[in-house]
Amino acid sequence: YTLLELDKSDINYFLDNKTFDKNLKLKIINTILNLQEKYKEKYLFFRLNTRSPKDILETDDNLEILDEDSSKTKMDKKIKQLNVLKISNYEDIIYLLNSSSRTKTDMLDYMSSNSEDKLYLVFTKWNQILGNYTEYRCCIVDKKPIGICLFKPEYYSLYTTVPVEIILVFLYQVIKKVPYDTYVVDVYVKNNQCYLIEINPLTKETDLFSLDYDDVINSDSLIVTL
Repeated sequence: YTLLELDKSDINYFLDNKTFDKNLKLKIINTILNLQEKYKEKYLFFRLNTRSPKDILETDDNLEILDEDSSKTKMDKKIKQLNVLKISNYEDIIYLLNSSSRTKTDMLDYMSSNSEDKLYLVFTKWNQILGNYTEYRCCIVDKKPIGICLFKPEYYSLYTTVPVEIILVFLYQVIKKVPYDTYVVDVYVKNNQCYLIEINPLTKETDLFSLDYDDVINSDSLIVTL
């Protein structure tokens, strides 16, 4: 991941002008160009370190995921929705930040907070996981793996299995390096290897899919579910 730190003056300028000042704009453009050259890919994935702008994914009625859709149809629609998160230039980033309530809320919260936590623009290579690999949401509580489930289980067959041992080996490596006690880790498994997607806070508002927040927080043993 490549990070560009935002200070409060950067955020204040953005909230007032819906774009960044010339200096930060140039840094962002150069970062995009350098990463495109590094990865030999046009598209990158972008988010804030707090949350991604994924709340704008379902703006197209034709891509609305319906309960009666088959698991394949649901996955196909979600893959098409995710394309909006591909960025290839500065204008794409500005569109995402101005269209997302999640990222705007995070910016406003940061402006009003006295916390020492920092806010960053985060870039990495675009990797189409959904539809290619199975994604899992994992809960770490007090530095211990407590919950593992499918990410968006409605997209998968009931015959799907959870490679618990492979995921646990990876999670224990994550726990050694992450300076937090309780959080959510999203991973995918490819060729019997586990890979990190992202790390997010674990709160009552976090979507835990087939896991229950109270069960996870109060459990002393591992809970695994589809």
